[in-house]
Amino acid sequence: LHDCRRWLKRDHFNFDEVRRCVALGVRGFEIGSHVGEKSLDHADFWPLYKKAVSGRFTLRFQECEDLGLVLFVHPWDMHNWGGRLNKYWMPWLVGMPSETAQAICSVLMGNVLLLFPHLRFCFAHGGGSYPMIAGRVAHGYKVRPDLCATDCHTSPRVLQHSIWTDSLVHDPTALNLLINVVGKVIVLGTDYPFPLGELEVGKVVEDYDGLSGNEKDRLLWRNAIEMLRLDEKSLFSRRL
Repeated sequence: LHDCRRWLKRDHFNFDEVRRCVALGVRGFEIGSHVGEKSLDHADFWPLYKKAVSGRFTLRFQECEDLGLVLFVHPWDMHNWGGRLNKYWMPWLVGMPSETAQAICSVLMGNVLLLFPHLRFCFAHGGGSYPMIAGRVAHGYKVRPDLCATDCHTSPRVLQHSIWTDSLVHDPTALNLLINVVGKVIVLGTDYPFPLGELEVGKVVEDYDGLSGNEKDRLLWRNAIEMLRLDEKSLFSRRL
């Protein structure tokens, strides 16, 4: 949704275009990891947050849930990284994974997944750096509930199995970690046509020894069908 900035500045967002796209067969939309200082748990994204149900807020996530949409979250706005943080392409190599991890933490600890249990988030780049810090986040949630458990009383370690990610992690060790953290709710990621994408799409999944042939098929294509709620038989019958 390229007009997210304008959307969050309005009192009401017109979903007519979203509904039109859904009628044409679109099953999901890409959004950024934040808008300005507003993370994905902000009341402007999540109008039920702190019971802000009526008035100027509209049910944006609820609307997406009702329409059966996937929200694909891609990190952005790392251009603010300057000085020492701007060297060696770090906004993309370090900033992007950090942005994605922050977005995931906001969704997990912001109670979004419990209030909207049918809403599907898919996070780019294998969830960024989140798989690596998942234990740290869960530990922080446990030992500092005054800071981390203010809005959600279910541990991120439990809720993290409810998010989807793509497979774009660039090496088998990272893929193994991702599977151990979120399970096998992973879809094929390409990042096409950008240079940080896989040059040979699906190679990391294909080369990973920890999956059976059927499990690789799930990551390469079957999971995407499930996530997007498509009918596999009708898809293949069209191809025939």
